[in-house]
Amino acid sequence: MTSIRIKHKTKLMQKLLTLGFLTLLLSCQTEKKQPDKFSADFNKNIETYFLAEILSIDHRNTNKQWEEYKLKTCKEYQPIVAKALADFGNLTQSEIAIETAKLNDTLGSFGYGNDVMMRILLEQPEFDLFQKPSRFKFSQTHLKSDKQIVLENIISNYLQVLYNFYQTENINDFYTKNANFYSGAINEVQTHIPKGFTEAMEEYYGDSREKYVALVSPMMIWPIEGNEGRGIGASVEKDNKKIVYEIMSPYVQVPVDSTKKNYTQFGFDYQPRARTLTIHEFGHTFVNRELEPFHKQIENSSYLFTDKLKKIMQTKGIQNWNVYVIESLVRLGEIRIAEIQNDKERADYLRNYHTSLEHFNFLPQLEEKVLQFENNRKKYPMWKDFIPELLGVFEKSTTEYINEKLK
Repeated sequence: MTSIRIKHKTKLMQKLLTLGFLTLLLSCQTEKKQPDKFSADFNKNIETYFLAEILSIDHRNTNKQWEEYKLKTCKEYQPIVAKALADFGNLTQSEIAIETAKLNDTLGSFGYGNDVMMRILLEQPEFDLFQKPSRFKFSQTHLKSDKQIVLENIISNYLQVLYNFYQTENINDFYTKNANFYSGAINEVQTHIPKGFTEAMEEYYGDSREKYVALVSPMMIWPIEGNEGRGIGASVEKDNKKIVYEIMSPYVQVPVDSTKKNYTQFGFDYQPRARTLTIHEFGHTFVNRELEPFHKQIENSSYLFTDKLKKIMQTKGIQNWNVYVIESLVRLGEIRIAEIQNDKERADYLRNYHTSLEHFNFLPQLEEKVLQFENNRKKYPMWKDFIPELLGVFEKSTTEYINEKLK
C-alpha cells in the first residue's frame, strides 16, 4: 500500500510541476507580447470645432479667400462636409460662426494657427459627456506673460461657446446618424498602417509613448490634389503618461451623391498617404520638442533658406528655416523607421518622394550621418543625443548647393 501511495504522490507532483511550468511559460509569453499601442478613432470635440470653422468662413478677416476656396472645393468630394452643410448651413450667422471666426483671426495675430486648438480640445472631456470645459492654460508658449493671459482667456471662453453649440444644436445626433461613415473612415486607416511601427519608432528615437491614436476628421476641409491631405500632430499628458494624436483630413476624393444612403468609400483609402501622414505626424512628437534647445544654433544657418527654396516651401506651408530643418529630420525618421522594419520598398518610396518631389535635399547626407547614431547606441542611447551631429550636416552646406539642387 505504501508503495502505491508513493507512486501516486509522485505522479501527482509531476503533473503539478508540469502544470506550473506551462502556466509560467504562458505568463512569460503574455508579458513579452505587448499590446498594440496604435489605434484609430474620431473625436467629437475635434469634429465639432471643424464644423464651426466651416460655418465661420463668412466672418473671417484673415485668410478668407483661402477658406472660401477650401470649402468650395471640399464640399464637392467630402460627403460629411456636404451633410453638415445640409443640416447646419443655416447657422452661418449664429454666435458660434462669429466667435469661431474671431478666434481664428486672433490666433493668427498671436502667431498661432488652428493646429494649436487640437491639443486643447483633446485635453477636454468629449462634449457628449455633459462635462463643461475647464479653463485652459498654456504649458509652454512663446508669448510674454501678459499676452499669454489674454489668449488663455479668449480660448477658455471660446471652449464654453463651442460646448454650448454642441449641446444646443444636438450635434451628437449628427455623429450618430453618420456613424457608419465614421466607422468606414476609421477602418480604411487601420487597414493601411504597418504593424509594429510604434515599436520601431520607439527603438529608433530611444523614447516611448503610452498610446498612438490616429483621428480621422472627415469634417476638416483641405483641398485634395494627388491624394495629399493635412495632418496635425498633438500630444496630451495625463498622469505622467503621454498619448500622441494625429488628426488627418481626407486624402481621397469621394464625389458627393445626395441620392446615396450609404457610401462604400470614406476618403482615407490610399495606403501611401495613410502611412506617410501617420508616421510623419507621430514623428513630430519625438522631434519638435527636442529641437527647441537648439533654436539659436539652427537660426545660425538660416541663410540656407534661399529665396528659391523659400518659394517652393511656401506651397507646403513651410515659412522659415527652423521649420524646414524640423521637417527634414522628421522625414529622415520616416525613412529609417521603414528600414528598421525591413520595408525596403517603403524606404525607397519615401527617399524618392521626400527628396525628388518635396525637395528636402539634405536627406541623403542626413541619412549617411545618422548611421553613426544607429551603429553606436551605447554612446547615443537616444536620438536627441545625436542632434548636434545632424545639425552639422546643414551647417557645412552652402547656398550654392541649395540652388543647384532646385534647378
